[in-house]
Amino acid sequence: MKKIIHSLLFIILTNCAYSQMEVVDTVLLAFKNDQFWSSSSELEQDIYKDFGKYGSINVSDSDPATCWAEGSESDGIGEYLLTVIPENITKLRIRNGYQKSENIFKANNRPKTIEFTILASYELSGYVTETHTGFCISEPLYTSTVTLKDQFGYQDVNTGIHWPDIYEQLSHDNTFNKDRFVLKIKILDIYKGSKWDDTCISDINIIPSPYFSLTKDEQGFIKVTDFKTDTLFYNPESLFQILEISNDSQWIIFIEMPYEIENSRVENIYRLYSIEKEEFIELNNVNAMYGFIKEDNKLYIEGLDNQLNMITICLEDL
Repeated sequence: MKKIIHSLLFIILTNCAYSQMEVVDTVLLAFKNDQFWSSSSELEQDIYKDFGKYGSINVSDSDPATCWAEGSESDGIGEYLLTVIPENITKLRIRNGYQKSENIFKANNRPKTIEFTILASYELSGYVTETHTGFCISEPLYTSTVTLKDQFGYQDVNTGIHWPDIYEQLSHDNTFNKDRFVLKIKILDIYKGSKWDDTCISDINIIPSPYFSLTKDEQGFIKVTDFKTDTLFYNPESLFQILEISNDSQWIIFIEMPYEIENSRVENIYRLYSIEKEEFIELNNVNAMYGFIKEDNKLYIEGLDNQLNMITICLEDL
């Protein structure tokens, strides 16, 4: 009996240890142009932080004549921006430096190396002002480093953020949001300006991740981006249902069935789809697929073979 109690206590304590992540700080972020922003400092800071002439919200207005300029007494290394982003964001579009003109661009410092850090977050009830909203944030979940080009105009930047690692850390947590995160953008190195020692960024636009969905009639599958909608597959003789999507949003198990049911018995076909390749992956000797499991940092499919034996298939081998 003692052994059972001890085992149950171990399970409870283990689940508690993984169920909640700690809140390590709170931040006030200013809302403008459908985006939250804040910064470690700003040049000529106004009493209303982030709304000054060189405040952080300037990076969300898509106007090269405005910018965020850090307000440190040094060259800006170590200063940072904070913003709120949706899940699965992997790319940003950045106007580096102060791009009011090419002369002003060259006269001021421009970030060269920046560090991206993802923090889990949630809005703190009642922690609001007329201009700002309060967020509770976690310890860093993922960090990556990127080198920006020293060029006039926009540049697309791959953040290098690996979202499956983030989802793994949050898999046992029910405190923080799973669809919205705080992104910290920290300056690690700069391109020196010819005249001033202020490091500036004119604009940062979030590039939405593609959105995938069944068609309205459930006979096909579409991919929606900022600019267009693509039909990835369509079969007028079939209906499709999504059984499960992997945590990294790279794999989908579909159930395919006939569009017109001629008798009471319907044969369901299980299909595996790769988001990365945008195609079905044919699996031999697979009768059914139940879902995804992760073991030893590898992702597997659980299912049945044609002899109705339980099987697991490593997706890395496909």
